[in-house]
Amino acid sequence: MSTKVSHTLKEPVVVEGVERKTIEIRRLKGKDLRAMGDDNGSNVDKLLNTIQRLSGWPPEAMDDLDAADIEAIGTIVEGFMGRKRRA
Repeated sequence: MSTKVSHTLKEPVVVEGVERKTIEIRRLKGKDLRAMGDDNGSNVDKLLNTIQRLSGWPPEAMDDLDAADIEAIGTIVEGFMGRKRRA
């Protein structure tokens, strides 16, 4: 089983001065699940915080992710937990 999954972004993002066309997401660990539960924000905030943790990208880069990319990465994260996304 791979420890990281790569997603090709529909819209590139500049991260720390470098244009990124892909994002690598590492698999979830217990500490990530705890952090998801500790956040009292919206589901979108929780997802963006989780993407930020798993990618290692700075928080400000999350604001530049395209909505379609956020949705696709959310599906990847849910797949790590063995869940299927509801329509």
